[in-house]
Amino acid sequence: MLPSQAQGLLWWVFPLFPASSLPYPPVSYRADGLARNTFLKACSESSSSSNISTMLVTHDYTAVKEDEINVYQGEVVQILASNQQNMFLVFRAATDQCPAAEGWIPGFVLGHTSAVIVENPDGTLKKSTSWHTALRLRKKSEKKDKDGKREGKLENGYRKSREGLSNKVSVKLLNPNYIYDVPPEFVIPLSEVTCETGETVVLRCRVCGRPKASITWKGPEHNTLNNDGHYSISYSDLGEATLKIVGVTTEDDGIYTCIAVNDMGSASSSASLRVLGPGMDGIMVTWKDNFDSFYSEVAELGRGRFSVVKKCDQKGTKRAVAAKFVNKKLMKRDQVTHELGILQSLQHPLLVGLLDTFETPTSYVLVLEMADQGRLLDCVVRWGSLTEGKIRAHLGEVLEAVRYLHNCRIAHLDLKPENILVDESLAKPTIKLADFGDAVQLNTTYYIHQLLGNPEFAAPEIILGNPVSLTSDTWSVGVLTYVLLSGVSPFLDDSVEETCLNICRLDFSFPDDYFKGVSQKAKEFVCFLLQEDPAKRPSAALALQEQWLQAGNGRSTGVLDTSRLTSFIERRKHQNDVRPIRSIKNFLQSRLLPRV
Repeated sequence: MLPSQAQGLLWWVFPLFPASSLPYPPVSYRADGLARNTFLKACSESSSSSNISTMLVTHDYTAVKEDEINVYQGEVVQILASNQQNMFLVFRAATDQCPAAEGWIPGFVLGHTSAVIVENPDGTLKKSTSWHTALRLRKKSEKKDKDGKREGKLENGYRKSREGLSNKVSVKLLNPNYIYDVPPEFVIPLSEVTCETGETVVLRCRVCGRPKASITWKGPEHNTLNNDGHYSISYSDLGEATLKIVGVTTEDDGIYTCIAVNDMGSASSSASLRVLGPGMDGIMVTWKDNFDSFYSEVAELGRGRFSVVKKCDQKGTKRAVAAKFVNKKLMKRDQVTHELGILQSLQHPLLVGLLDTFETPTSYVLVLEMADQGRLLDCVVRWGSLTEGKIRAHLGEVLEAVRYLHNCRIAHLDLKPENILVDESLAKPTIKLADFGDAVQLNTTYYIHQLLGNPEFAAPEIILGNPVSLTSDTWSVGVLTYVLLSGVSPFLDDSVEETCLNICRLDFSFPDDYFKGVSQKAKEFVCFLLQEDPAKRPSAALALQEQWLQAGNGRSTGVLDTSRLTSFIERRKHQNDVRPIRSIKNFLQSRLLPRV
């Protein structure tokens, strides 16, 4: 609340033009149809009509936006208006060095001074009258309004312009002895920085607000940064916040955020730091920054845990590609270069190939080959007339691609229907495996793979947190086979925990209603792949030799029902794979798995 004297301060009113694209509201510098010089002269001739608020410039300020002005320490400016971003509309009188000017400046360069009014036509100022005089002048002014001697009138404490146009609003001038609190705002936000490994870089921004905001810096992993030798943080009285990073490495690559907080609210500014050079695993990737110059986005194809895949057309050739946009806030550069390293080491007609790499302020972009017809299950439903023979052909290509990966000692670890695509641009539809974000090269070290939100296609060792193996992929092929034959998931239950328990128990069956027309050899093939012990589970090469997969063996002439596949696909569209599944091992230990 303002003091009682402040409540009696005269309020000046200026009509405002409609909002525009400028960063601050455009203000009309006229009152009652008079130009500003005439207006100030009128003010000086009748001290009974007003007093003008002024403040002292405490720091030099250089305009950074087109409707701001330069001011210099020691100058006195008249306050015309303010906004919620702690920006002040001011009038600076002419001096020997510069002409008069009007514009916006930030509040942090202003300090206290006494209120003054214009006394003489030449622009000289004198101190304003006392509060009692101001109150008396207000009463006198209000009386003149009632008598019709002034062209405007007071309405709810604001002076209304005589035109009364609907597109004009009222602005209250500030009491110079009362500084209004406003939330923080970044008047100069963070900017993107690109550097080489080993360099020292500085991220810099400027924030204003009253009271002065406190500053916190967040790193690429959303961790709070502190002064520790590698990071050096400073925050000046002028509101400039800086983060210096000494000897940057590829681990420092990512998005940095400066957060400003005061009693009135908070604000943040983010920008990416691009560190050029080989990753932690020695992989060197050239990231281009002009994606929009080469490709135009057409449609979204799908969403993953950390990325969005979009169909794009190459400009000029109109070649369709799949662009995978990896969110920088969710995945660091080294994690992305790991996937790129896998893709660069693989070349096979049954794998989606890498075409190019780009970087935007918010994403890493992997340009991949486009599988024209989308995902396998969608194609199966669209084609219709599904038979065991067609299923064998699809699975044969999937296992052939997996065998190639395993020959390179690479486990995919995310084999599921969404990552099995179909390319119909060739003479016959061809399977292509996609999404190598979870793939890992298995050498002599053990690797524990984190289980994420949907365990339907995960092998028991992944669920139990045990080391994975190459045959973890063949388990997933077994689940895929079951789904293609029946249209339902073998282990799915009412909850994630119950589904995991079913997987570890090998609790599945072949209900007649779902497997009508399916041969016994097809069921045996599923059981052959779905073995609990990874060591007893067949490799991809051995699975390819299984009798059911051989052409002409176990041929079924019946057409299988695909209606349940439609429901399966729809359900999978609305699930979330992002949330890590925790405490599964404890749950399983309490549910008839004492050896876990």
